[in-house]
Amino acid sequence: MRLICNLGEKNYEEKLKELGLQTLEERRLRGDLIETYKYMHGYNDTDPNDLFNFVRDRHSKDTRSYANDNLVPEKTNLNIRKYFYSNRVTGTWNDLPTEIKESVSVNTFKNNYDMYIGLR
Repeated sequence: MRLICNLGEKNYEEKLKELGLQTLEERRLRGDLIETYKYMHGYNDTDPNDLFNFVRDRHSKDTRSYANDNLVPEKTNLNIRKYFYSNRVTGTWNDLPTEIKESVSVNTFKNNYDMYIGLR
């Protein structure tokens, strides 16, 4: 951003707003959610049960059934595990509307997420 003319006197947030860019933190979160979508919908070779803990449906006789795609964070005592990928995305993933989590493709997920956070 330093190379762009006429932005030298503005602070970081003003520059981002004028250029229509997200902060690094927001871009990292978006990337994490895209990867979570891929894990949940079988785009990656890893079983989501190996990476995430799911909210279990208490009313079902099948112990493997899930109430929804909501995730449960791992109980941790160390900051290293607290900020691990599967714990880091849990709250944000659970806050997403079901329509976004159930998008039909990765690109649809990206577009729906961008509209949800107000980028488009």
